[in-house]
Parts: sequence; C-alpha cells; structure tokens
Amino acid sequence: MCRLIIIFFIIFILSHDVHAICVTSAKTNLRKGPGSQNPISWTVAKYTPLIELRRAGEWIEVEDIDGEIHWVYSRNVTRKMVCVAVKLNTAKLRLTPSAQGELADIRQVDRYTPFKRLDVKESWYQVEASWGESYWLHESAVWRPTKVAKVKF
Repeated sequence: MCRLIIIFFIIFILSHDVHAICVTSAKTNLRKGPGSQNPISWTVAKYTPLIELRRAGEWIEVEDIDGEIHWVYSRNVTRKMVCVAVKLNTAKLRLTPSAQGELADIRQVDRYTPFKRLDVKESWYQVEASWGESYWLHESAVWRPTKVAKVKF
C-alpha cells in the first residue's frame, strides 16, 4: 500500500495538466518557437483544435492533430469552446445525426477541416464551420483534444 501511494505521489509531481484550446481568428500562424521572429511552421484556420502544453509569456506551446509541436500567440486561442478537426482523409457532412441522414450541400470535407462543436447526440457531433453553417459529423471522423495529465519519466 505504501509503495502504491509513493508511485501515485511521484506521478502527480512529474505530471502536468494540458488543456484543449481553439483558434479564434480566421487565420493564425503557428511558429517553431515563442515569438513572431520565429519561422512559421503551419497556418491554421478558425476553430482549429490544439493541445496547450505550456506557456512562455504571451506564447503557448501547443501540439496539433499529428502530434507536431508549435507555438501560438495566446490572443489567438481560447479554452472557452470545444473544437474538433477532421482526422480522416475525408468526412461526410450530414444534416441529421445518422449514417443514413441527408448529406449537406457541401457533401464532404478534407482532413484537418476544423469545426466548433455545438452539441452531441450519441456518437454524432453537431458542428459549426467557420463560414457559419452547422452539420453533423460522426465522432469516428474527428479529433477532439481533451484535458489530460501527461506524465514524464
């Protein structure tokens, strides 16, 4: 029992919380380091989900859908909404939360397309695109970062 408590305590001390955050501006540059002088590593769209790893002043180190590490300016992101991104090569957009539901006018979207999550019905997410339309996506088609504790040994 004592050994279990010690292991838990060590994991607690060595771990740190990470948070899911969303891009709030129409276009945001992710960078290779904290600061606008660093090279751009990726330009992402509104509602792109990221995992916040740590902060350095006004900059946040983040992890993307592919596990790549970048830095983003803190004023371009928020924790106040839930965002998802398409993780498959393509995903079908539906008007109702069903595999047999009618397809939207924009029938499908490509990998990395970001959305703001509005609602959940069983295994379906109602999402809003940056252009203002809402759709339904099956949860298996999207990546949604969640708050977790990462442990470093």
